[in-house]
Amino acid sequence: FERLYASRPSKLLIADEVGLGKTIQAGMLLRQAWLAGSAKRILILAPKAVLGQWQIELREKFNLNWPIYDGRKLVWYPSPALRGSHEREVARDAWHREPVVIASSHLMRRHDRAAALLEEAEPWDLVVLDEAHHARRRAAGAAREGGPNALLAMMRSLKERTQGLVLLTATPMQVHPIELWDLLNLLGLPPEWTADAFLRFFDDLEHPSPPPEAMERMAALFRAVERDRGELPADTARRLTGLSPLGTSKVLRALRDPAGIPRRQLETAERRAAIAIMRGHTPIRHLVSRHTRELLRRYFEAGMLSTPIAKRRVEDRFIDMTATERDLYEAVEDYIASTYNQASAGERSAVGFVMTIYRRRLASSFRALRTTLEKHLDAIAADDRAPLVGLDEDAPDDETAEEILDAEEIAEMERQVLADEERADIEHLLDRIRACPPDTKLAALKETLAALREEDYEQAMVFTQYTDTMDFLRDALRREGEERLMCFSGRGGEVPAASGAWRGIGRDDVKRRFRHGEADVLLCTDAAAEGLNFQFCGALVNYDMPWNPMRVEQRIGRIDRLGQRHPVIRVVNLHYEGTVETDVYRALRSRIGLFEAVVGRLQPILARLPRAISDAVLTGAEDREANRANVVDAIDREAHEAQSGGGFDIDAVLGDDLAMPARPAPLVTMDDLDRVISSPDLMPPGTDTQPLAHREYGLLAPGMRERLRVTTDPAYYEEHAESVELWSPGNPLFKAPELLSPPERLPPDTTLGDILDG
Repeated sequence: FERLYASRPSKLLIADEVGLGKTIQAGMLLRQAWLAGSAKRILILAPKAVLGQWQIELREKFNLNWPIYDGRKLVWYPSPALRGSHEREVARDAWHREPVVIASSHLMRRHDRAAALLEEAEPWDLVVLDEAHHARRRAAGAAREGGPNALLAMMRSLKERTQGLVLLTATPMQVHPIELWDLLNLLGLPPEWTADAFLRFFDDLEHPSPPPEAMERMAALFRAVERDRGELPADTARRLTGLSPLGTSKVLRALRDPAGIPRRQLETAERRAAIAIMRGHTPIRHLVSRHTRELLRRYFEAGMLSTPIAKRRVEDRFIDMTATERDLYEAVEDYIASTYNQASAGERSAVGFVMTIYRRRLASSFRALRTTLEKHLDAIAADDRAPLVGLDEDAPDDETAEEILDAEEIAEMERQVLADEERADIEHLLDRIRACPPDTKLAALKETLAALREEDYEQAMVFTQYTDTMDFLRDALRREGEERLMCFSGRGGEVPAASGAWRGIGRDDVKRRFRHGEADVLLCTDAAAEGLNFQFCGALVNYDMPWNPMRVEQRIGRIDRLGQRHPVIRVVNLHYEGTVETDVYRALRSRIGLFEAVVGRLQPILARLPRAISDAVLTGAEDREANRANVVDAIDREAHEAQSGGGFDIDAVLGDDLAMPARPAPLVTMDDLDRVISSPDLMPPGTDTQPLAHREYGLLAPGMRERLRVTTDPAYYEEHAESVELWSPGNPLFKAPELLSPPERLPPDTTLGDILDG
């Protein structure tokens, strides 16, 4: 945050590991810039699936209720302060007149939408792009590399129409280092740091003893960074080199000299020091902020962080299918492969996508696949043109795809395939699935939950990709009666009702009930669980394993957060034995300890997994085993090479500086605001407040028909955000008393607390 706000206009790539607060850092900047008036037009771009998460996080963590533009209307989060409709229809050429907007990055990249954003909208003061790695070039790093995809092309134009730009992604490099350059280029690089120069610089750095011509190239780029960002401070250089002040000064002079003679005269140790300095003063160090859990552990050990970082204990359980399940699994795989391979060249893309959905749902549970096939069968019979299944749950997890599809594009592909699918084939598969007993994996889940309880993990989260699988699990576990259950999915929260059905509850209620121990097990889907943070829960079970390991990291990030109460968190992964995804995960767990630590240079390998698994499952039966073996061997080989030091490592380039900036005390605290609202003579004229409970008040201001509940306790607000407003700057109910703007005659550092204290 210091780097974001101190150097305005803000331009930074935040690349923290999953669960370490990228949204929080961006939210701090947004709140400060908005309240200070330094950013009056703000645009937040994010994938459609996380727009709601952004809105909720901004409101609950930063007291900012900002609207989502859904393509037709602006939608605010329903809250007491709105006192009326929270939606407003808006024309396609007018939505951008709203001073602050949250919008889908995949909607805005469309040609017709991008034109309005780039040609008609007034320039922005600040733009935030979440999941920024979706802005990428086609076939990155390939011999016949393509141009920018639609999102990257749009961002290259948008960067000229905004003062500040903040990019968020845990994986800034999916396939090739050129993708990182593309993102940094959006933020602004010295002109000498071209794409070719960037790649060659880091190749030269990896050389055990760079030749003179490489040293000259690197030194020239070092000088370009100093011209752009200022000279590297001497104390920072000494920390990088480990040399004496005199030795460090000599190396710096050599690097800064346009002539090559001083560099050729450096001794071996001094050359190593020069390389360390050049590695430590690149555009990456200035434009990227990255925190890893390992770095935070070092902060804690150094006494610079008061909250310990939990350790992970990850267990994989491999479950054998019954003979009936194995036969069914193979029958489905045969159907998927044959349908794909019989498709024409023009149909391959759509057919491959839908068949991959079938295969992912099969890997989740037989029930999930059965529900999907039943919906497709009904749609074939009705010739239905409406969206057919839970499309938000089927967004592809292949982050290496050149274009990330939105819901409308997915629906169109699905309709194309339905027109060609044979009703008899689907009916035959459904008959076999219906005849199959419940998943063998269900028994393993029950055993796992019982074992966790014996280890004193009283509560557990159970994750699955699909709502259909979640429904199957909750009904099965409820029949057993051994677990107190609660669910959270795209439908919202649900708890068992006395009637035997399930009753819907709000998001706040889910958090409160689970925190207060009213459920032993919280069943979640991926899409819904974002933004639900449970540091009090120490155990998590993955009932299915997404093909993208970063999605598993996002699940684990719900409990592996700052403030986790358990020193060791338990993660249990359930796998069906004899499947390609299980073989891949087993290789990665054995080779690199996947989910225990993520190494920067492994990101490209992990990002390619969904594509590799998808290609393997679309293969015909005759080649399936050989292709599976090839996929596993290739992944294992690449992981071994990365472990051995090969490949670009963003963490190595960024280093591990443990500097912690000094933070001044806040000028106004929530205690100060509580003293204001509890003192009628300090409130604005005509405003009446009535104490209700500890730090909770009923507020009635001129123009209001009824009192609304407000609080000055952030923790209480977070648990009751749907019914209470936080009385602080940014909230529409907060009308700043004159005391919040001290008269000019007071010293400039006077705080509200000083005034209240007399």
